Amino acid sequence: MTINLTPEQERRLQTLMRRGAYASVEELVEAALAAVEQRTLPSFSGTPAELDALLSEGLASKELAETDFWCSVHEQADTLRAERRTGSRP
Repeated sequence: MTINLTPEQERRLQTLMRRGAYASVEELVEAALAAVEQRTLPSFSGTPAELDALLSEGLASKELAETDFWCSVHEQADTLRAERRTGSRP
């Protein structure tokens, strides 16, 4: 499959890679796909803003490997989902 990027999309990809967020375009695309998949899962009952915050928090962290990041996102999403079910959110 061939994907054509706009100049702006290419600039954004290059910026993320220059910052060291991803080692390759393939890694970046995989992370983007995972984020979209996570957002569209029917089991996540948080708001889009809550999910964006979770994703941003993990992406901004240089301490976690990508696998650890996604595990962290899933754990936090599970916590939000449980809080919503029990009504125990602050």
